[in-house]
Amino acid sequence: MGLIYSSSSIVDNVTNYISGRKRKYSDSEDDEVNKVIDIALHTPKRKKLVSTAQYIYQALFEEGKNSDITVCALGEEFYLHKIYLCQSPYFASMFGGSWLEATKKYIHIDVVDPLITIDSLKVVFGSLYNCEITLNPLQIVSTLATATMFQLDGLIEKCTEVMLETINPKSSLEYYNAACQYGDKKLQDVCFKWFLVNLMTYYFSHPVVNLKSIPIPLMTKLVAHPDLFVMQTEYSIYVLLKYWVYILTHPEMGDETPSSKEVNNFFCSRKNEMPYLLTDEGRKFVPVFQGLRIPNLISHQMDVELVLHDNIIPHSWLNPVVLQQWKQVLRVNQNDDKGPSEVSNELFLETSLRCGRILMVNERHVWRWTGFHFGMDLLMMTDGYTVSVKRNHRSEFEQLLSFQTSRHIAIRVTVVKLNEQRQIVYSKQSEILKLSLAKGEEVQIMALDKDLEYPIIISANILYTSPDSQEINQEEVVQTVS
Repeated sequence: MGLIYSSSSIVDNVTNYISGRKRKYSDSEDDEVNKVIDIALHTPKRKKLVSTAQYIYQALFEEGKNSDITVCALGEEFYLHKIYLCQSPYFASMFGGSWLEATKKYIHIDVVDPLITIDSLKVVFGSLYNCEITLNPLQIVSTLATATMFQLDGLIEKCTEVMLETINPKSSLEYYNAACQYGDKKLQDVCFKWFLVNLMTYYFSHPVVNLKSIPIPLMTKLVAHPDLFVMQTEYSIYVLLKYWVYILTHPEMGDETPSSKEVNNFFCSRKNEMPYLLTDEGRKFVPVFQGLRIPNLISHQMDVELVLHDNIIPHSWLNPVVLQQWKQVLRVNQNDDKGPSEVSNELFLETSLRCGRILMVNERHVWRWTGFHFGMDLLMMTDGYTVSVKRNHRSEFEQLLSFQTSRHIAIRVTVVKLNEQRQIVYSKQSEILKLSLAKGEEVQIMALDKDLEYPIIISANILYTSPDSQEINQEEVVQTVS
């Protein structure tokens, strides 16, 4: 038998349910809700009608409706509007002053910058009609050139943002040249720093077309800079320069990578001739090689033999430095020099050994940079969390090491992590530390972030002795012989 519900009982139940729910809310809570609702209803909401911007761009720029000025540039005619063009100081001055163009409806613009194209003109003129703009990194330099011509600071800033995001081996030189040409100091500094990190970590291990793209003025600045990331030691820079000079002077090779034998034979075959840098062909490279730190270049017997065998650098550059190095050895041996405890930061950066290493995995690493370091066997160490330096003093090598109980060094360490575009995504640099090391003593230089991903690049500047106040001025020697 089925259940029977009376209509009166259903009404009673619903009435009781609603009454019960109402009792859960207090009057004060109702006031608060009403206050929030009142605020929401009385607060204007600003919304952008995308269709309005699209209509302006489509109708006025692309279709040229109601155009009151025709601009001809690079043989292309643009049907534009003075009220929009006047956002540009270039056009505002033209139309607002006593220029002849102020009353004309057809003007011709003489474009002298070869980087400006018809496509970049379309992008820049179109940006005056829209609140958004699409910037193609492949055309960004042309867009920057055009925005610079028309003095559009806002668009120049957006171009710079795109370029900063897309610096990589394919764009770096083009961006650097553009930054120099158009006076963008921030972009220029970022590009130059990119080259400092990548010159030896990327260009020397990739197709020759990359290395030969670096012009002499840029290479000169890079080689002389104290922040250059040098893989291994100064001799590695010298080897890179040998290849670079060879491929620049042999354009018939195209993009073919020369072998080590070809490069060495080219220079070594000149045994009885004047050093390469003194020849008519080689003189243009003098400023680049002048940036080499010769005292650090000739700190290993094999390196000295190879440099002499190549006959690139004049003996008049090398001989005064060899004499100076010998004087340093005698000073250390006579206990007159225990290391650079008082050297200025500027002198440290000008004279220190530049060296570096790539660490591929996060594990314990111990290494040394080869060369004669005035009786100091300095070990670099990392456990993945810290970077340390240790004065190694093993008894079996004691006859080659300094007997001084305490030796001073000056050191600065930089650690960077690069992304796929070889941009710096992590960087940490120590202060220029003046350390006093006892035999076997280890000192921590810096702590690394625990979540730092590998590979990482470590660059170090190290000074082992106090620079002599009568040290040979290498620049004066080079100027004399050249």
